[in-house]
Amino acid sequence: MANWSEAYSDLLASYVGQYKDARGDSGLRSEILAEVKSKILQHPPSSSVVLPKNLRVAIRREFLPKLDPEDRDDEENIIKYILEVTEKRKEDSDEGEDAREEKARPTKAGDYKKPFTAFTSGQRLFKDEMDTYDRERRDTKDPKTIGQRNKIIQQWWESLSDSKKAEAGRAAEKWNKLGAPKETHDSYQRKNFPGMAREFIDMVHRTMGSHIVMFAAHEAQDSQIKMAVFETQPQDGKKAFSGASEPSKDWVLKGEQILTDYLLTDPVEEELNEEKKDTEITLDDDGNPEVPPWTGQKLKVQQNLARAVFQAAYAKFTQKPKAKVPWGLLIKSPLEYLDSESIPDGFVMKDPSKWTKADMRLLWNHWHSLEGQDKVIVTFIKCKKEDLPLGRFFDGKARSKKRVWVNIDDDSEGEAGVEDSEAGVEDLEAETSGRHKTLKWLPPPELPLMSQVLPGMPAGTG
Repeated sequence: MANWSEAYSDLLASYVGQYKDARGDSGLRSEILAEVKSKILQHPPSSSVVLPKNLRVAIRREFLPKLDPEDRDDEENIIKYILEVTEKRKEDSDEGEDAREEKARPTKAGDYKKPFTAFTSGQRLFKDEMDTYDRERRDTKDPKTIGQRNKIIQQWWESLSDSKKAEAGRAAEKWNKLGAPKETHDSYQRKNFPGMAREFIDMVHRTMGSHIVMFAAHEAQDSQIKMAVFETQPQDGKKAFSGASEPSKDWVLKGEQILTDYLLTDPVEEELNEEKKDTEITLDDDGNPEVPPWTGQKLKVQQNLARAVFQAAYAKFTQKPKAKVPWGLLIKSPLEYLDSESIPDGFVMKDPSKWTKADMRLLWNHWHSLEGQDKVIVTFIKCKKEDLPLGRFFDGKARSKKRVWVNIDDDSEGEAGVEDSEAGVEDLEAETSGRHKTLKWLPPPELPLMSQVLPGMPAGTG
């Protein structure tokens, strides 16, 4: 491979006299070096010639033999200083792979429109190195040289070490998996998604004649799931599918609910035996969840305990142990499904995995307060249609944890016209003010037989 100084020997020789005469004037010598470098870059060498990385230092070294001895010593010290500073800067900026990846990771949603490759991610990871390589091979201040940039960047990539290329590949894979930062989703979605969805639906309809109904959901900055439906617009005057009939409307509504619940479902890791052990809760005698111990627990465990409390309350209300809490509906309208006392005033309902330590503290203190008043900590008053328990009447009111009991020693019972019977009396132990009293539950009065209401009817008729 040819030496670069031989390829530019005439150019270098034409500036030696000026450089020698500029002894003691560092500013003038700097201008001469810049001019020589610019002219070299304006006339790129053949493929057999490779320019040195630090071209200005290389030019100084070519001038050294022509200088006076004292001037030469000074110039060598300057070159040494420049190299030391350059190396120091390189060491200071030589971060670890993780830090370098995090620093270079794109922050705009639009940057993720196309998948990253090792080549495109490498330009971000090693930008300073790439720019230096570019500056040394063309005059970056001259807009006429911009066309050379793509070729130079490709040469830079080919000269990169295998380890750096592998690092760039790992970064590209990670960025493609993570996608744009969550805080950019909402804004980018509002500006771009409707147009992108409509363009796709229309294109498919034009080219294939396909009718599309598309559910689109994303998590907004307030941790709420936002939903939209896009569909092909009929050309024959028909109504759009989503509003054409009651069954189609129900289908769309149910689809939105299912997708929302799916997006809010925790990962499978929640089913691990160790974590399930950490999130066990207890129920009282009536099947209502009690406040679980949470002090000293990790946030993830606290979130799972809270989820288990809501799940137990929902299972009791629906009388279906396997019925899952409809978190999407609960987040959208919490007081439509929960008794108002179940959550503190001003509490923002989210999926439990989104609750912070402050949220958990507020919720636990509220539940402890309810439990101290002998109240149910979470009460559902409504459920999904498919979870409705058979034969149950819903009045939308929360049930009190306490039943109506009377003392068996109280004779006023007879005055109420209720007869005592073995089948209708239940002896229970209830703790009241530190003492135990025997109480009994009074069933509703028996209804009279039809024969008693309609004289002359045989007994057992009706």
